[in-house]
Amino acid sequence: VLTELQSGFSFHLSLARNDTIYIIGGHSTESNTRPPNLYKIKIDLPIGSPAVNCCILSGGISVSSAVVTQVKENEFVIVGGYHSDNQKRLVCNTVNLEDNKIEIVEREAPEWTPDIKHCKT
Repeated sequence: VLTELQSGFSFHLSLARNDTIYIIGGHSTESNTRPPNLYKIKIDLPIGSPAVNCCILSGGISVSSAVVTQVKENEFVIVGGYHSDNQKRLVCNTVNLEDNKIEIVEREAPEWTPDIKHCKT
């Protein structure tokens, strides 16, 4: 397992498709940062011992504490979250999971209300 997943890593987003889990963003309590992480964890369950393979992918986003929802079989939407302790993330992303690949693209955000834009939490 990756060291980054063991040393105080939290508030990430997780998406699953078939036998693969994708971990996006997150907050490292050790360094108090939100690096643009993107991990792919593939789980093979053959007869006998299971195998877990983990790799770091490029194309992640800096996000923690966001909301993610599935909108189609292979499509998810990420809304809001935080870039840092005092900087909200007022953008949205579409995540496409197809053919064992992941693509994250920015999409049009909703019209945020003033209380969301200006409140501290």
